[in-house]
Amino acid sequence: MTYKLKTTIVVFFIVLLAFIFLMFKAELNNIESLKRDYPELEETVYSYRIDLLKVWAVRLIATFLLPLIFLVSGLSQKISIFAQNKHSLFASGIIYGLIFFGMMFLINLPINYYGSYYLGHKYGLSNQTLLRWLELNIKSFLVNDAVISLFLFIPFLIIYKSPNMWWFNLWLISIPVIVFIVFISPFVIDPIFNNYRPLEDGALRDEITEILEKADIEDASIMVVDKSKDTKAMNAYMTGIFSAKRIVLWDNTINNLETKEVVSITAHEIGHYVKGHIWKNILFGIAGTFVILYLLNISANWVLAESKGAFGFKNMTNLAVIPLFLILINLFNFFGSPIQNGLSREFERQADRFEISLTKDRESAVSALKKINYTNLGLPRPSKFYEFWYYSHPSLEERIEFYMTEDFEEI
Repeated sequence: MTYKLKTTIVVFFIVLLAFIFLMFKAELNNIESLKRDYPELEETVYSYRIDLLKVWAVRLIATFLLPLIFLVSGLSQKISIFAQNKHSLFASGIIYGLIFFGMMFLINLPINYYGSYYLGHKYGLSNQTLLRWLELNIKSFLVNDAVISLFLFIPFLIIYKSPNMWWFNLWLISIPVIVFIVFISPFVIDPIFNNYRPLEDGALRDEITEILEKADIEDASIMVVDKSKDTKAMNAYMTGIFSAKRIVLWDNTINNLETKEVVSITAHEIGHYVKGHIWKNILFGIAGTFVILYLLNISANWVLAESKGAFGFKNMTNLAVIPLFLILINLFNFFGSPIQNGLSREFERQADRFEISLTKDRESAVSALKKINYTNLGLPRPSKFYEFWYYSHPSLEERIEFYMTEDFEEI
């Protein structure tokens, strides 16, 4: 491994630790500011926030450190040799994927346990049993990592056949895959984790149907998901495209909010669809995949050239390169987070404006938002640094002011 590569790795982790330190400092300063501005807020809210930051820091470091250990220790190459021993590329991909992703899953399991199960129960946000938590984690591994393992042979086959343009060819293949996943997710993937049922007849369904007709998407399904067995938090979302589009309300949302508040939240989700945010996110996802694959090709070739075989391999046709791909993809996603979240915040503002324009009910929008934030132990605002890098929604403060002052749009 060259001095240049060693220096790059060391400098990166120094920068990463400095980033974490500055983020912690910004958030702790923000907490002190909130204590002055919101003396009525319970200490539990701040304690929960600090605990979440600790989990975030550990996850962020592990995101890059764990795959790096697989590389520099030669473990990835050993797994690759075992997987490829007298096996076809298809079988080798499955074997390598299940071993590598399985080990990553087990290593990350204690972090996931502390961050979701332990903290959820510590702060009264979770209804999960330990068996239910394990069930969801195992299902997540099978749906994501195990399925990826089935198709690992495809990128390596493309790399082998077109070593210079593999990234572009793989991007072309990813386009219909992204659209297909968005389409089938409500029918195939989502029901694996929770039970979905149509919203029963009654006043709430009638009012939601009315605003759906007003928004000209009356063919959207209105579904309820049984999130109460997992969490006490409240939420709602709209997913799917074409005939698969559906509004999904958490049962907690229906059980804990007034009818007008649920209608207001639903109007916000309708706004995402009417404003074309689902399709725009698909297009941005396709564009982002192009950029990431292009950068991945350049950066992976550079790292392998500078490694001088220190990882046990020298080219991208070896399955052992997967941890390197993972590090680099995580790196590009990390630096792309401000762009992605900035775009998301703009979409949320558009959906907020559509919400109050459709219902003409500012008060229900505000009261629903306050109740959700209170139940979820959310802060009224994050630090500017955290908001810029990680917040996909405007802050509670900003949204309340927006709801009460923004002019209605024509619908």
